[in-house]
Parts: sequence; structure tokens; C-alpha cells
Amino acid sequence: MYYVEALEPMVGFLRSIGIGVEYGEGAKEGFLPGVNIHAGVIHVDPDTLVGSGDVLHEAGHIAVVPRAYWPRLNRDLQGDARAQVAAAEQAGDPAAVHLRRAAESGELMAQAWSYAAALHLGYSPACVFFPGSYYHEPYEGDHPTHVWLDSGTHFGPVMLAQAGITGFSGIVGAAWNNGLPPFPQMSRWTVD
Repeated sequence: MYYVEALEPMVGFLRSIGIGVEYGEGAKEGFLPGVNIHAGVIHVDPDTLVGSGDVLHEAGHIAVVPRAYWPRLNRDLQGDARAQVAAAEQAGDPAAVHLRRAAESGELMAQAWSYAAALHLGYSPACVFFPGSYYHEPYEGDHPTHVWLDSGTHFGPVMLAQAGITGFSGIVGAAWNNGLPPFPQMSRWTVD
């Protein structure tokens, strides 16, 4: 596993912000090897997990969905968020805006969120963006997604700033200011 030493601190961090993490059989047949989601709880099998950062990435998908909807999140996080949007909008639920954002941009938000979380925990973004992750291989130097985030041109931080959990940064930071510290600093780790 890439960055095995980071797994326990990551799990502790996720639990501290309210994201459930369990070890065991529930991790089987997940979207990524060694990690799966059941009713908003991350299930991990350290023996089959490719990289500890995959746990942060999956947590990023959960963190950008309002907490009331976490129990409805399973293996297909984006699909589950999409399934909740229409009902939330029809009901006039103010959380609908966050659900729509997570359904439409959840992957990019999770990439940016996990990058910020890795830095917050004192780990290199390489623990999230390791060889073979995000369908990038081969490459020289830093992972392409890491470079994209470092350069300020990745769209995920913009969506996180629109959700109110970080400030605008990069090329967008010159035009918009929501009063929060710029990405990758986070004012909070979940949308609510």
C-alpha cells in the first residue's frame, strides 16, 4: 500500500470530523480496491487498499454532501447524490444546492478535498495521487492531478469555495473573494 503510515492518522481525522470509518469485509467490491461505502460509512480493508489516500478521496465525496444525506450514500457516491437532487429540489430543501454541486462536480471536489486534507495532516499530495491513480500512468515527476491543483487551474477548489468550505484561489482567486482563507486552507471540512 502506498503511504501505509498515513492510514491511521487519516482514519482518526475522518472520525474527528464525523465521517465513519470501519475495517473489515464491508470494503469488498468497492469502486476502488480495499475501500467501499455503505450508508455513508467508509469501509476499509488495509490488505487490499492500494493507497491510503484513496480513503481520503472517498471521504471527500461524502464531505461535500449534506450530513442528512450521508446515510443514503453507498458504492456509487455520485449516482447516489444525483438520485437525491430531484427529491430535495421538489421538497424545497435548502441542501439541494449542495446535492446538485456534489452530483455534478463531486469527483473534482473530492480530488481537491483529499489534496487539502493530505496537506492538513502533514502528508505529501503523493499519498492521494500515487502511480496509477486517477487513470494516469505513466508520467514523470508529480502526478498530473497534483500538478493541476498546485497550478491553481483545477476546478475542484472553485466548487469547494462555492460550497463555503474554503476560499477562492488560483486564477479564480483574483476575481472572486468569499472572505475565507484561500484553498488549500479549509474553513471547515464538511458542507454542514
